Amino acid sequence: MPFHFNIAKKDLLEAVSAQQNITNKKGTLAILSNVLLEVRSNEVVFTGTDLEVSLRQTVMAEVFEEGTLTLPAKKLFELARESGSETINFKEEEKHWVRISAGSSTYRLAGMVSEEFPQFEYYNEQALADVESEVLCDLIDKTIFSIAPERENMFNLTAALLQKREEEGKTVLRMVTSDGHRLSIMNREAAGLAGLDFGQSILIPRRGVQQMRKFCEELDICRIGVDQKKLVLESEHSVLIIRLMEGDFPDFENILRSLPADNSMFINKNLFLESLKRINLFTEDMFHAIRFEAKGNRLILTSENADFGSARDEIEITYSGNDLCMGFNCRYFMEALSVLEGDAVSAAVSSDESPCLISSAADQGFLGIVMPMKLSNSPSIA
Repeated sequence: MPFHFNIAKKDLLEAVSAQQNITNKKGTLAILSNVLLEVRSNEVVFTGTDLEVSLRQTVMAEVFEEGTLTLPAKKLFELARESGSETINFKEEEKHWVRISAGSSTYRLAGMVSEEFPQFEYYNEQALADVESEVLCDLIDKTIFSIAPERENMFNLTAALLQKREEEGKTVLRMVTSDGHRLSIMNREAAGLAGLDFGQSILIPRRGVQQMRKFCEELDICRIGVDQKKLVLESEHSVLIIRLMEGDFPDFENILRSLPADNSMFINKNLFLESLKRINLFTEDMFHAIRFEAKGNRLILTSENADFGSARDEIEITYSGNDLCMGFNCRYFMEALSVLEGDAVSAAVSSDESPCLISSAADQGFLGIVMPMKLSNSPSIA
């Protein structure tokens, strides 16, 4: 049956903005570029999917006729964004065309029948538990930057590991990511999840982690659970379902146990970050390599670019260990420091060829590990 309804522009824009982030992906099925509209008694349910991530949102509307159809998500978003009217009218016509009226503007948009659209996956609402959205956002913000890109051969590094742990009578969520050159770990206490069954751990693909962050952004509380190899996030009017990856995350626990933390240098975070940004101006674009020298209470950073020249910067640190000279990817340090809380950071390095352990007393849930690089030539600045 052809649908007919009015909907507020801001509600439509909010819904299709979230949907087109999921559907705007090149794929073999044309209908996956569309969003499904299910028009009911006093609401419209919007559903989008790329078969890995699915989002369903319920929006209040003034409904004259109920019906179901799919429409192009990107074009629907552009139309809603540019509309000058506070209310937008949708009326389905013959052969699945939809007439859209917004103030003085009228559009005709071609739809596709809903029978070809993938069915929204069933999930068990009883398996969900409440969690503060800020906890999930913090976990993601502190780790997402070190997820490996999708072209990575080790596919399990293209995901974030999420674990539920019991520590000293408290329930803790831990998220871990690595691209093979660095490792990021974030722990957050999460009250109310004692009965939640995650199993040992779950692997959330990069796109799923990105959509989790967007889903939680405006919420105080959301419901979370794992059901039949999928992660479910639920709010009052929305449901996000992420198909989990299979496989095992690399054994990072042994790495943690093998890293000594007794040879630490303490550095002002802001001074360190500003110095890294300056030095990065003269690194090679691909590897962002810098020389990292600790001598007494001085940290000397140098870089060299074959086309432009070289750079040197020096900052004061608190350090009483042996002199060190190492190579690191500057960008890895910058990204870790950008999310780390506190004014002072600790960088623990046991030798010239060992990884660097980054932490802060003000952000005890976070731990970063950066692997060293071999530098063939010394920068020209003494």
